Amino acid sequence: MAVSSYRFIDPHMLAAISDLALLAKTVVDGFMLGMHQSPKLGAGLEFNQYRSYQPGDDLRRIDWKRYARSDRFFVRESDVDTSINIRFLLDASASMAHTEAGLSKFDYARFLVAALAYLAHTQGDAIGLAILNNARLLSLAPKRERQHLHHVLHQLEVARPAGVWPGLADLENAFAAAQKRELLVVVSDMHEQADEILAALAHVRAYKNEVLLLQIMARNELTFAHQGFLAFEDLESGRIVDVEAEQARSAYLAALTQHLTELKQSLHEQNITHEMFVSDQPLDFALRSYLVQRMKMG
Repeated sequence: MAVSSYRFIDPHMLAAISDLALLAKTVVDGFMLGMHQSPKLGAGLEFNQYRSYQPGDDLRRIDWKRYARSDRFFVRESDVDTSINIRFLLDASASMAHTEAGLSKFDYARFLVAALAYLAHTQGDAIGLAILNNARLLSLAPKRERQHLHHVLHQLEVARPAGVWPGLADLENAFAAAQKRELLVVVSDMHEQADEILAALAHVRAYKNEVLLLQIMARNELTFAHQGFLAFEDLESGRIVDVEAEQARSAYLAALTQHLTELKQSLHEQNITHEMFVSDQPLDFALRSYLVQRMKMG
């Protein structure tokens, strides 16, 4: 399987899988197989200490730094504990319910977090989960047990987007300072009323945690490929705006470009890694971004 052909991790196909645990395993197994068969090789490997990854190998033995250099997986022959705590923070506000072609941003985000949690668990990391809106705030502390992974996946299955991003005072449990440094993976569309998500990210970054923001947007949010007279509803405020699509397109796209530019600048100033993904993209793009950030922590 060539590198260009393993991007079969299509979110619309995954939506047909009702079992989130099976979905996560399908995504990760496909991703690992595709990466393993990449033709790009690294140089200078100590082959007496490493060998090529084979399906079924313990993911805890993968050397992530060598993966970043070579784009292939190599397994350590010696025991080295490089496990860390990883906490996934999922935006469950109402704007995440925005849907295109039958798939919501929240569904895409849920699939992504499930796959990342499964991958992190299989490589020996402790995984935690926070599902965030002002109607329901769930926080599960990082653990390594397999039963905990099932609990995380179950909570992702039953979660529904509603309300708005919670206030900073309500986030203390989810953002509590850990006993050791964590990798915080935030999955959000960054739809804000008054920079409340940026404030939360600055808060957790102050604890010296590494923060990776995976921003999810729908294709029609980026292109505004609408026609005719339309009524748009803000899913969080309920406000309805009537527009003529052709007249509004230029102003909308200009405002979106400015918003994304300012967002990237703010995140850069806070040393927060930011990647944006479109909800019709295969999930392997996001998995690669996660692995690069994970590699930085050992």
